[in-house]
This record gives sequence, structure tokens and C-alpha cells, in this order.
Amino acid sequence: MRKGPVFLGKAHIYWCEDCNVPLISEKCDIHGKGFRLNLTPPADVRFAFKKDLDFIKREFNRHYGVDVGEIIDGKIVLLNKIPGEDDVYEIILDGYIFGWLRFDPITLKWKPGLKVEGAIALWRHFGREMKKWLIVDKGAKEPIKNGANVLPVGIIEAEASIKVGDDVVVVSEDGEVIATGIAKKEWEKLIDKNERGTGIKTRHQKVVTYREGRKAKMEDVIKANKSALEEKVNEAKRFMRKTSENINRPVGVAFSGGKDSLAVLGLMLEEFGENFFVFFNNTGIEFPETLEYIDTVKENLREKNIKFIIADAKDAFWSALSVFSPPGRDYRWCCKVTKLGPITLTIKKYYPNGVLMFVGQRKYESIHRYKQPRVWRNPWVPNEIGASPIFHWNALEVWLYIFSRGLKYNPLYENRLDRIGCFMCPSSSLAEFQTLKEEKPELWKKWENELRKWRKRFGMPEAWIEHGFWRWRELTKGQKAVARELGIKIPEKRVWEPIRYTLKKENEEFVLKINTKIILNRMKEVAPILGPVFEGENFLKASNIIFTENEVRASDENEAIQAYYLIKRAYECVGCGVCVGRCPENALRINSNTRKIEVDWERCIHCRECVEVCPLLKIKNPQEGSQL
Repeated sequence: MRKGPVFLGKAHIYWCEDCNVPLISEKCDIHGKGFRLNLTPPADVRFAFKKDLDFIKREFNRHYGVDVGEIIDGKIVLLNKIPGEDDVYEIILDGYIFGWLRFDPITLKWKPGLKVEGAIALWRHFGREMKKWLIVDKGAKEPIKNGANVLPVGIIEAEASIKVGDDVVVVSEDGEVIATGIAKKEWEKLIDKNERGTGIKTRHQKVVTYREGRKAKMEDVIKANKSALEEKVNEAKRFMRKTSENINRPVGVAFSGGKDSLAVLGLMLEEFGENFFVFFNNTGIEFPETLEYIDTVKENLREKNIKFIIADAKDAFWSALSVFSPPGRDYRWCCKVTKLGPITLTIKKYYPNGVLMFVGQRKYESIHRYKQPRVWRNPWVPNEIGASPIFHWNALEVWLYIFSRGLKYNPLYENRLDRIGCFMCPSSSLAEFQTLKEEKPELWKKWENELRKWRKRFGMPEAWIEHGFWRWRELTKGQKAVARELGIKIPEKRVWEPIRYTLKKENEEFVLKINTKIILNRMKEVAPILGPVFEGENFLKASNIIFTENEVRASDENEAIQAYYLIKRAYECVGCGVCVGRCPENALRINSNTRKIEVDWERCIHCRECVEVCPLLKIKNPQEGSQL
């Protein structure tokens, strides 16, 4: 199962019935107190764009056979991503939850559903013109409203397109919508009075009063929330000013091209004017639209005399792919290669004494971020202190700020993309990849071609790509369950280890052999990491470890494994630079020609801190899958 959004306890927003808009506080600036609308946590709601609305209409039309545009057009519609097997969105309008869209990881299709309030809206607008409804007799009405399931014996009539698993609307014979639920039988059996067992499994729902509100625009939302929004903005700016005064370092904003970093950039412009720099990390796997957008922002900032710095990973991801194999949620080498390394090296180049970086991190994004303090020292980027002025903001507040200031945002958000980042991120849901296929087929094809090479190499079935199993190096329980339901066999682990070893003990020594020749001249460039180096004829000694072209000898098993680590780093280094930034003595560098690490013999103190951060070694148990 996919790990859902962070749970922050009971969740809600407020709504002004008169304005028919969401509120970020209890009060509307125009009409006073609004009413509370409880949502599924974490309630990190966002506004639906035109393509989102078109998508909602398409999927509901496919299922219910009617145009829900008659209900949602011209209104403020919110989307709330909630926990599920994959992506699930609650759809909110008129101050109630209309329904939801759920992506099924088995069928790879979106499945719409209705809350009772949404079902009332559809039934009032369309009645028998819509699909997926059934009518029950009066005697079944109260039991069903109290939570009972629907039995065929109580069904008077049912719409003929109903199939097992369909979301349906239950109506009493007096015309009242009393429940929604899931069909457990086909249409023919639902209307068979002799059929036994549950026909419709109803949902236990507390009905909120159905209301049909007036049409509204974004200007109405901004006016209703002006006071509450400015209060949040002022708190964020006070936080930034105080933090910058307490931490005496150059001040910058990490700008990714996404909405959160855009909000922080806007706040920085309001509070600091031109006295800060903007930092963008080009991972090399960004959406083309993001790079175009970044160029536009860069040009606008140049007119304001604001320094714009770019850390560029170039083709590091594609080069490293052959070494690491596809990244996974449990195998995140890509972040170190395309982000942490380039960021560390670039900050070190421009600000050797470190920086204070304001970022757009929010507690709603993950459990890790929820537990993180508002100001922190980045363990992977030692020359950076991070701080988040919008840590406590939800997505609704971020977008409200952006719209209130008229900030130009990344156009990708209008293409049904929730977050802007690496286009093939393994943390993406299947639904997000489905959207990528629909909206950006050329990008998906590029990544799919790479996955096909690895599918053959690992001996995986087609479903490894189609159902996103590649996103894990070791399958979770949920993914194993999906594979069983699909009736396919996916190896529980995928292992790619170009350099493998055997290790055995001979007398008092441990002898390590690898599946290729050991190049002593290359080992010379990295050997000081292990200890003082002595170069002999046809051998190299570092600490108490002896390297020859054919083998490594060590008096200790752990030291033999450390020698294997070093050989991997020497041969497979992709030049990400994470270790360079971590070295306390500045003893490491990346060779500009080979793009591999080298060690300054004079400076290295053999602390081995660089070993701890290398993505080649940090991402796996060294004993797993490494032996010949």
C-alpha cells in the first residue's frame, strides 16, 4: 500500500455560506463568522484549476453518465489529497464534500464516488437521467439511513449499468437520497427478489445539510480572507527577519519552481527587498516547463538586482543510472547525486562560510518534515542552515498568498500536477505517472525506455513498469499484496551490483577478491581515506590493508569490507560531490576530466567521514547482493 499524507489529527477548514468560499480562519472579512467543515486529514487542500475541473467532469461523466459541470462550473472547488492505496482526492464545493476520485492501482483507472450530499446534488439535477442508482421500498429507508446494507428483496428498481464494485446512489421510493455505497452484485441479481446476501454495502455517513451556493471567483476568496492571510504573512516575515538577525550568514531562498518556494520568494521580496540571493538546483531531470519558468523568474529578478545562483547536476542522473539501477523509495541515491552533491559544492564555491537558506518546507508534506524544527542544520549540506517561514501554512494558504500578490506561478500546476520536481521521482504515485503519461507523454516515454532496459536485466514482468513496482528495491507488504491480486510474480528484491566480491579467511588474514582487475594507480588517488599510504612494487598499502592487482589482504574482516567500499568508490564514483562538502579538511576534490573523487594526501586525516555519506555505500547493506 502507498504511504498516505501525514496525519495531523482532526482536520477542518471554514466556509462562508454567503460568499460561498473557503476560509482560512473562523471569520469572513465581509460576512463575519463562517461554519466549520470537517475534512479527512491532513486537509492540505488546494484550489482546482480548469484542467482539474475538466478531469473531474470527465471521470464523473464516464461513471454516472451526466455532466457535473452543471453543479461545479463557476464555483470555487477544492481538492484534498487523502490517504489511500494510491492517490485519492476529496472534492469540496458549496461548503460540503461532494465526493472523491480514487486511483485504483489494480485497474490503473480513476474511480469516482459520491458523498450523500453529492448524490443529492446529482439526483436533484438529473434524476433518472444519471446512471448507477437504485430505488428501495419505504420499509428499507430507515434501516439503511441507520447504516444497514441494501438487500435485493428491498430493491424496487435499479439502473441497468450497475456492475460489481460500482459506486451507486441509493434512493427511497419517495425520492429521497438516503445513502451511497458499493455494489456487491450485478444489476440482474440486484433486482432478483430471490437473491440472497448483501446487494449494496452502504457507507456509514453523517449527512451534512445539503446546500447549493452561488457562483464565486478567486477575488471573492481573497476579499473574505484578507485579514487572516495578512496575519500569517506578517508572522512569516517577522520570523524571517528575526532568524536572519540571529544567524549572521548571507541570506538566500531555495527556489525550486514550485508553489511553496514561490511563496517564500514573495515573502523575501516583501521583507528584504534586494538584499538576498536566489538559489536554484537544476537536477537534470526537471520538466522543460520548469526550466523555462525559472529563466523567466531569473530575468525578472535580474531587473531587481537580485543575485541568482544555479547548482547544475547536468547529466549526473543519467550517468549514475548505469551504476545504481533505477532509484526507489527505499533506494534514494538520486537525491544525493542530483541535489545534495551539486548544492553542497555550489554553496561552498559562492559562500565558503555558509548560508542561511529560507525554504518552502511545510509540515503537511511528510512525517519527517512534520517532526522537523522550523530552523535546522542540514546534515547532508553542512554549510547550510535551513529555515521555513511557511512551515505551518497549508496549501490553501500558500495558493491564497500567491493569488493575492498576483505572483506568476509554474504553468505545470494547471496541467493537473500536484507538485513540481523531478518528472520521474520514485516517490510519485501511480496516479501521478498516469497524469504524466497523459499530459507529458514524451517525458514518460523517455523514462519508460530506460525502465525497459532494466526490466530485461532484472528479468521482471511487464507489470514491473506498468504497475510501478520499480519504485521499490525491496517490495513492501502492500506491494506484495498488489502483485498477488494481479496474479503476477515480482521478485521481492532487485539487486544490481557491478562490482562484487568474495571474502575468505586464510590463516590470520582476510582475503578479498573482486570480479575485475584492481587498478593500483586509481586506488592511489583514494587510498589515503583508509590511512597512511605506502606505495611498493606491484602493491599499495593503506593503513594495514594491502592492495594488489588481484586481491586485497587485511588482518581484520571489517577492514577488508572497508577496502571493498573504497574500490567501489574508486571505480563507480559518479562525481556527485556529497563527500567533498562533508570533508572537514577540504581534502577531497572532483577531477574535472574523469568526474571522480581524488584525495589530497597532505590534508586527509583518514577520519572516513566521507565514507558515511557516499550514496554508493549508504543506500544498502554492504553484505547484501555483493558477493560473487
